[in-house]
Amino acid sequence: MPRIIHTAQHSKPYNRPRTPATEAKPIVNTESPKKEKVKRDVSTSRKWTYEELIQLFEYVSRHGTAMGKNGWENAVEGRTANQSYQTWLQSLSPFIKKSIAGKDGSTRK
Repeated sequence: MPRIIHTAQHSKPYNRPRTPATEAKPIVNTESPKKEKVKRDVSTSRKWTYEELIQLFEYVSRHGTAMGKNGWENAVEGRTANQSYQTWLQSLSPFIKKSIAGKDGSTRK
């Protein structure tokens, strides 16, 4: 069966002339509004003190690390649950693991 070749000039939608119906449509912005980045207030964030780190270590040694979301809230007075969890996860736990790994004698001369 032979193909039928259309010879109409305006067969593609982008070649068609505009009609009054398409021109009357309002342009709708489909992009979501961009949120401005909120900068942390540096004055409220402070470095962890020696006492706070010791308190966090003792809390984890008593309760363990599988405490769930609410378990970290009372770990250190004046610190949020997220601050306590992130400090344990990113600072104290790796430091302790490296210290224990260094005790095998291979790093000492």
